[in-house]
Amino acid sequence: MAERTCGACGLCCKLMGVAALAKAPHSWCGHFQKGVGCGVYESRPQACADFSCYWLKAEGLDDRWRPDRARFILHREDGGRRLVVEVDPASPNAWRQAPYYATLKAWAARGAADGLSLDVLVGQRGFEIHADHDVDLGVVRPAQASARSA
Repeated sequence: MAERTCGACGLCCKLMGVAALAKAPHSWCGHFQKGVGCGVYESRPQACADFSCYWLKAEGLDDRWRPDRARFILHREDGGRRLVVEVDPASPNAWRQAPYYATLKAWAARGAADGLSLDVLVGQRGFEIHADHDVDLGVVRPAQASARSA
């Protein structure tokens, strides 16, 4: 697989909260420049440097899965035991569209045997995805939580 790059995406710069920048989740970072990327990339906070977009590394995910096209970002938590789908609240049902939903269900089915989990976060609301059903967890974080620090 060829090395992927963020290119003009930057959806993580909108969805993730960054405490070091006092940047709340779900609002664009003031350092993001459309079509260019991070304006402070060389001196970005450690939380931003540590963020790992799953699409950049995952084989088998085509350009439809690029976050700015899919309208969500994928990232791992809990030492890789949990895959999180962080959905842009401006497109709350993006994760339920084809081809995403069927793939997420298949991943949930494969991961369940190994104790892996797959969660979808849409604004304050959370969903736990299983092969045969989804669990609406309701409100899982406050409106202005710093949430997952990017």
